[in-house]
Parts: sequence; structure tokens; C-alpha cells
Amino acid sequence: MKEKIEQAKFRLQAQYDKLEQTYARIQQRDKDLFQRCVGAQLSNDSAHARIYANECAEIRKIAKIVLGSELALERVILRLETVREFGAIWADIAPVLGIVKDTRSKIAGIVPQVASELDEVNNLLEDMTMEGVDEVSSPTSTEATDAEAKRILEETGVIAEEKLKEHFPDLPTMNEHTLPSAILEPANQTENDGEIQDKVFQYARNHPSFNITNCATELGRSPDEIRIAIDKLRDNGKLMIE
Repeated sequence: MKEKIEQAKFRLQAQYDKLEQTYARIQQRDKDLFQRCVGAQLSNDSAHARIYANECAEIRKIAKIVLGSELALERVILRLETVREFGAIWADIAPVLGIVKDTRSKIAGIVPQVASELDEVNNLLEDMTMEGVDEVSSPTSTEATDAEAKRILEETGVIAEEKLKEHFPDLPTMNEHTLPSAILEPANQTENDGEIQDKVFQYARNHPSFNITNCATELGRSPDEIRIAIDKLRDNGKLMIE
């Protein structure tokens, strides 16, 4: 049994390493697209900025799956190490079967070679549980096993969500109907135009690293209003955009 556990652990570690490499490539791809998105925004190219932002959002969905799968396999590896050290019984090994199966189904369309290898690992784990099935075989134990696997998967999902926030910067606010500021500018100026420009000007003086989204949030205005104010300040020579 210990030899089989070591074999399963070794094969799982190899797949963990592949997922780790895949996640690193995803991070680099997101970084490239994010920089393009920022560049398009600075150039007032809202159409391309929206395209890049949408692609970043899709990439981050994949990143969450890969990272969640990576964390799930890490939990399985740790459980196998514990079982190897303190004795292998069905009740200890059985929960990881559900984790491996779930991870395999999630990753199949993203990293098929990992999914294929997890099939083999799953077969190995099933053989191990069959050897110890007489130890615990009641319906209650099966329900408990499924519940533990579900709990572990939920935990890894939460952790993956937190790590994604650390690894990926927030995407710029993208409104589906955003158009260049010259088109959004109303035909008749309202009495608040000058007030907004003054507030934006003061914000820019106090924040050398100017961010439209942050400015809009702090002033309680929409990003479009901030862009219009910036254009007017720039036209009047009060604000220079580098």
C-alpha cells in the first residue's frame, strides 16, 4: 500500500508542477493584455481597451480553474503523505478520489495532458480503496467522504479567489456604451462643469499617479464625466497628459 501511495504522490506532484507552469504562463499573458488595455485607454481607444479588458476577464476565469486545481492537488498530495506516515485506511484515502475526479473534469479542456494523467492516478487510488473497502463500507461513511471532498474543494476555491486578487491587478472599469469623450460631451454645458473641472484639477495636483477610476470614485462622478473634465482642462492648458 505504501508503494502505491508513493507512486500516486509522485504522479500527482508531476501534474501539480505542470499546472504551476501553466498558471505562470497565464499570468504573463494577462500582464501583456492588461498593459495593452491601459495603453488603449491612454490613447482614448475605448473599443480596443474594451476588447483587451474582456480578454483579460476570460483569461482570469481560466486562471481561477488552474489555480484551484493546483491547490486541490496539493491537498491530495498532503493527504497521501499523512496516510503514508500514519497508516493507510480507506476512510483516509477515499475523500481524495472525489477531489481528483472533480479536478480532472475542470482541467480537461484547459490542460488535457494533465487530465489524462489524473485518470491514471484515479484508477490507482480506486485500486487502493478497493483493498481497504472492508474496513469502512457503510452508506454513512460514503456520505461523509463525499462531504469532506466537497468541503476541501470549496476551501480551495476560496483560497484561489483570494490569491487571484493578489496576483492580478483590477481591470479598468469598462462600460459597454463608452464612447470617446468628444461624443459624450453634452451640447450645452451645465452649471456643474466648472465645479467638476476644479475638483479634477485639484485631484490631479494631489495625485501625481492619476487614475481615472480612482478619481471618479473619490469625487462621486462617473468615469465619463472625469474624462470630459480632463479633455476640457487639457484644451484650456491647465492639465498636461504625458
